[in-house]
Amino acid sequence: MVKRCTYVACNADSRYPERLGNTQFHPFPKPARNLVKCIKWISLCGRPQQQLCDRLRNHSTAKHIYVCSKHFVDGRPTPAHPDPLPALIDDCSKSQTVSVSPREGLRDDRKPDSAENIRCDLQGDSIVIKEEMVAESIMEESAVVIKMECTDDQSQTEETQVELERLKTLLALKEKENDLLREKIQTHQALYPLTPETVNNSSVPNYFKYCTGFTYDEFNELCRFFSLPDNEAVPQTHIPFTCDELNKHIRHMPLRQQFLLVLLKLRQNFDLEELAFKFQIDMQSVRTLFSSWIDFMYDRLGNLSVWPHRDIIAENMPDNYKAEFPTTFAILNCTEIKIEKPSSLLGQSQTCSNRKSTNTLKSLIACDPHGSIMFVSTLYTGSISDQELFRRCEIKDLLKGLLQCGHLKRGDGLMVEKGFLIEKDVKELGLQLNIPPFAHMPVPDVQIAKKIAKHKVHVERAIANVKKFKIVSGRIPNYMLENINQIWLVVCMLSNFQQHSIQA
Repeated sequence: MVKRCTYVACNADSRYPERLGNTQFHPFPKPARNLVKCIKWISLCGRPQQQLCDRLRNHSTAKHIYVCSKHFVDGRPTPAHPDPLPALIDDCSKSQTVSVSPREGLRDDRKPDSAENIRCDLQGDSIVIKEEMVAESIMEESAVVIKMECTDDQSQTEETQVELERLKTLLALKEKENDLLREKIQTHQALYPLTPETVNNSSVPNYFKYCTGFTYDEFNELCRFFSLPDNEAVPQTHIPFTCDELNKHIRHMPLRQQFLLVLLKLRQNFDLEELAFKFQIDMQSVRTLFSSWIDFMYDRLGNLSVWPHRDIIAENMPDNYKAEFPTTFAILNCTEIKIEKPSSLLGQSQTCSNRKSTNTLKSLIACDPHGSIMFVSTLYTGSISDQELFRRCEIKDLLKGLLQCGHLKRGDGLMVEKGFLIEKDVKELGLQLNIPPFAHMPVPDVQIAKKIAKHKVHVERAIANVKKFKIVSGRIPNYMLENINQIWLVVCMLSNFQQHSIQA
């Protein structure tokens, strides 16, 4: 059945769904059940009374008269607003006046409308009411409703404007607060979720030492050595160095977390992308931080006097070593690290190692009998011999200075493995060289060779500890060669801070 709204000037029709949207139809009150409400709705809808009365008299059409939800305050009849809104005068004037045909006016059973009464005959029931009284009451009620609605509309408009201004002000405050919070999040320490404390509190046993090579207490000792806060609660009042490029990530990142990032790179050799993700910064910031920190640590560690007095070395010698080599205070050895194949033929030839059968860089390391590194040379090409490396590096000048200041005495010894043909150079300095004899040795020399082989393992262990820093244990990429000497010295000196190197 077609549903159409009887409200004046309303075109809601179920035959045209595009007009409806979410519009619903509500049935018109029946005069047989609620005559007063029916007449009230007729007046509020703005239709001529005769027009609707004729339709309401017909039982077949009365049940199909509707008013759509657009004309109710709540979209439907509710206890608070049971009736539709009164039609405006302009809407009423748009409706055409329905004229009664002459034939209907001449019928004997139809009386013309009079001011005395209106007769509605529905389903055989005749109900007579006084038209003037009902019309007057309806007009008065309608006028009151219209006046109240206008007053309410005006007051609601003013209240709406006030509420709108309040909401605009509140929205501006919230947007400003969001901007402040967003900036705070970007600059707050919570932006960097990976902190020394979170790593230390991991459920994985010894996870901090696995990541950095140090325990949490050793990490705090290193922080004190580099003039960093040794606790998260300690304020950061001193900046020991300045990065080459400062951006918002570097400027607001705490120094302890920067130091942790550098140790992760040295120990685990994480990619820049992974470190950028872990610390929630960009890759360029990771590259800048690592380069700046390596330069700072190189300057600080490179200026340390790490060769102690001979009396201190003798006091901390292992007993079996002291019994066999009481005046040998340094053990020397060379080590090589692999690099990528250089693009130039000259570079390939210079870095080709006969021992490793690949392209390498070589360094000379000297440690005390306890395994602590006392000297690290710069890196040379892998084709250089051990003898030539000893002569080119600065260890000869260092030994001369130690003899002059009394840290060593003439006749003190150095221990090397066979292949170090430096006995002549050492004797020129006034020192002795403990080196295993070559082939076809007599029995006493065999015993000496066994003793030297047993004790030179200390320098091999020291080198192995250095190469636990994965940044130098793998193949060094070519782009890292520009600061590989700084990285090499830093990891060698950092190994002295580990527990296995400094224990008594």
